[in-house]
Amino acid sequence: MASENRIAIWKSMEEYREILKPDNKGWLVLEVGIDGDEKPSGNFKYFGKGNFWETLDNLPDLKPDIIADITNTNLPDGYYDLIICSQVLEHIFDFKKVIEEVYRILKTDGYAILDCPFEFPYHGLSAYDDYWRISDTALLKLVKDIGFKAIICKRIGPLTTALVKKPERRNL
Repeated sequence: MASENRIAIWKSMEEYREILKPDNKGWLVLEVGIDGDEKPSGNFKYFGKGNFWETLDNLPDLKPDIIADITNTNLPDGYYDLIICSQVLEHIFDFKKVIEEVYRILKTDGYAILDCPFEFPYHGLSAYDDYWRISDTALLKLVKDIGFKAIICKRIGPLTTALVKKPERRNL
């Protein structure tokens, strides 16, 4: 049986799919953090049809397309149309740097999906730890401070989730 958190993730992904209508757009999509998901990933079914799909993880055993730490990649600026960073922020100590890197590698007018548990038990493992829980108000402030335009930022049950867009100009 799926956890309440997993059900909230599916619900938010379905909502974002309805908003973005991603099928057959030829987007370059990056999914960050693939631990536990079947290949190409659990979110491929929502955003992969007719798009180019890459995965990134710092754990080589998971066989991601790109082995890297999302806080420090060699990926080019403004490269991806959509970046999905689901259930990753809580596992990286400097989660602000994650969002800054997502902003950097996202194309202008590109989208990012960010989520993190708000009410969820500790779930660190030997390969990565568990550091944070973040509220929707904190995530909203953070993404806006970095320069994103928030389309949706809310809590769904135990999950904090956001769909954001990189605008043509940074709002400073």
